Amino acid sequence: MRGGRGDPVPPALPSTNLILLATVHGDPAGYARAWRFLEYWRPDAVTVEISPFSVRYRERLAGNWRRRLQKSLQTLPPEAAANLAVARAAAQAALPFEYLVARDWGRAHQVPVKLLDVGGQARRHLPRYTEELLSPDNLRLLWETGEQGTLEEFVVLEFHRARRAQAGQLTRLPGLANHNHENGPRERLWARRLRRLLAENRKIVHLGGWEHLVPWPDGRGLCHLLADLRPLVLLLEDAE
Repeated sequence: MRGGRGDPVPPALPSTNLILLATVHGDPAGYARAWRFLEYWRPDAVTVEISPFSVRYRERLAGNWRRRLQKSLQTLPPEAAANLAVARAAAQAALPFEYLVARDWGRAHQVPVKLLDVGGQARRHLPRYTEELLSPDNLRLLWETGEQGTLEEFVVLEFHRARRAQAGQLTRLPGLANHNHENGPRERLWARRLRRLLAENRKIVHLGGWEHLVPWPDGRGLCHLLADLRPLVLLLEDAE
């Protein structure tokens, strides 16, 4: 395609009206990183990959889960708490930093925060945390046989995987989408809700796990569902 004088028309640049801020869940530095980005970009609304049900349930059980975690950790050697598998389980039971930073920044700047997900998955999994995920037996099993390393090292490796995915060098895991559809039903729901919000707000930042946001080579991912809006996908590690 060429312009009026025969010059090539440059490809459309990503829009800055919709920024998909790709995170690694449980990132210990995630809150501070995301806060700095929001302070710089000053969106008119922030959206998060979590459901209202999940937030309410987690807030109600937060104290119980902390006590359960500490009691279970007391049955293990002191170094077990820093083990990657154990640390990831503890992060699972905490309110996600993506929600916390969106909530706190939104309150500080009177900016609306929208929770895009539905509660079906949370209703299935969260009730199992007290007796299963955070039990002494499960944490011991994770410590003895689970992933090794630290949470910080895991985050670095996950962002490396995200860059490989963006470069078309990684295949998406089947569990992230419904096998019978190009994209999973949750991603299609998020896309619909983001479209509605964009009609109401000038500039939106969406916080979500990188696996759902990067443009996978097979055409899956939220980025492809919103391709006509030209969203800008930024990895949180790079956004600073």
